[in-house]
Amino acid sequence: MTDYIQIGIDRGLISFNDDNTRIRYNWQNKERNYNNPEEKVQALTFLQLILDYNYPEKQIHQFEPVTMGSEVKEADIVVFADELCVRPLILVECKKQEVSEAEFQQAINQAYSYAFALPGDVKYVWVTSGIKNDYFEVDKSQDTRNQLPDIPQFGVQEVAS
Repeated sequence: MTDYIQIGIDRGLISFNDDNTRIRYNWQNKERNYNNPEEKVQALTFLQLILDYNYPEKQIHQFEPVTMGSEVKEADIVVFADELCVRPLILVECKKQEVSEAEFQQAINQAYSYAFALPGDVKYVWVTSGIKNDYFEVDKSQDTRNQLPDIPQFGVQEVAS
């Protein structure tokens, strides 16, 4: 099994404090509590987007503010289609590994509400617990969710069936 965390450290994508309780996402200069089970899934997913899907680190924003009515929520990860980071492509919602099926289904609905609240056309939603993954294609104009086998690699327009 790939040790994403070690590769992420070796490549300077992430770092940890001395007792490994805080993870730092280096280019975003954001630090989080690594003892939080959901943060472990988010770190793994962030690294997979870079190492497996080849998305440029600078096009991946974590803890992205999403305005929903008068409230501002926080999407776990938004991957942008462009270098200026104005066209959201993928919205990722991360849950802890021990999440129940009901909580996972709620996370899918939460991800969709974030996708619809973000400007532009988010094309894909990925909901993950690190163990379970669901992928969807989003069409805001049709209000549809089509389940997919995966999200596309960087530079690929469609998912291979």
